[in-house]
Amino acid sequence: MLIEKLETVQKQQDMPAFTIQHKVDNHTPKDFHSHRGYEIVWVRNGEAQFIFEERVFHLKRGHVFLFNSEKLHKVNLPDNQAYDRVMIMFQDDLFCYEQPIFQAFKRLLNQQPTPHFFLQIEERGYDNFHHIIRQLLQEDMSPNNWQHQHALILYISELLLFFCRSLQTSKERTFQESAANPVRTQERILKEINSLWNTNWQLEDLAGKLHFNKYYLCHFFKKEFGMTIHQYILQRRMYEAKKLLRQTSIPIAEIASRIGFSTASNFIRCFKKYQHVTPKQFRNQA
Repeated sequence: MLIEKLETVQKQQDMPAFTIQHKVDNHTPKDFHSHRGYEIVWVRNGEAQFIFEERVFHLKRGHVFLFNSEKLHKVNLPDNQAYDRVMIMFQDDLFCYEQPIFQAFKRLLNQQPTPHFFLQIEERGYDNFHHIIRQLLQEDMSPNNWQHQHALILYISELLLFFCRSLQTSKERTFQESAANPVRTQERILKEINSLWNTNWQLEDLAGKLHFNKYYLCHFFKKEFGMTIHQYILQRRMYEAKKLLRQTSIPIAEIASRIGFSTASNFIRCFKKYQHVTPKQFRNQA
């Protein structure tokens, strides 16, 4: 059983360097999650809400959203509504040489206040954009094509070029100015929670800072994000723990303290419950 769980963790880490999917179902991960690389979502029909640590984006038909998928994120969908989208995920490993457009894209992304790009596809650019997506879908269905890997690099580079040029000329770079009140409220709550997730926080103190009744705050959070505040904080702690385990050699006890656990044993027990391996085993696999 332990070997099977370790293999599951390894498979999650060994995601392919490139995937593209055209999906029309309403199946999305229920929890906050992260994975290596970058993700592009083109909403063809329907709506979706992308939630990050302190930002909320409401996507509608014709919107394209690109983001660093290593950041903690979650997708919420309206009830009983079709969600037609094309999803592209790619990693640095896709590029077998130093592609200048990809390098310029990463620099541009790093210059943004948050690692997200939003774009409304204008009518004059739709045909070009749609052509690139169609080429990627066709190439993905024919992996035995001559120079398949280089073709993927070519089309992804063309897509990033289109995206970055459009962003440079777009006047609407984020949703913040036109966001509805519920979105601003969501972001205000997330910002406050993310200032205390690794502390010995109290619900009454959080509600007081937000000027909410604590019962209303719990109800609002569960309704908007599909989980309780405690569940979100635990998912944030697991996310931060995995980053520290992958990227550092910090002792397990110190990681436990940094992410808000009172003892290392509590952290190890909680981590194993949600990740199915101990922190030490996860670090060895990573």
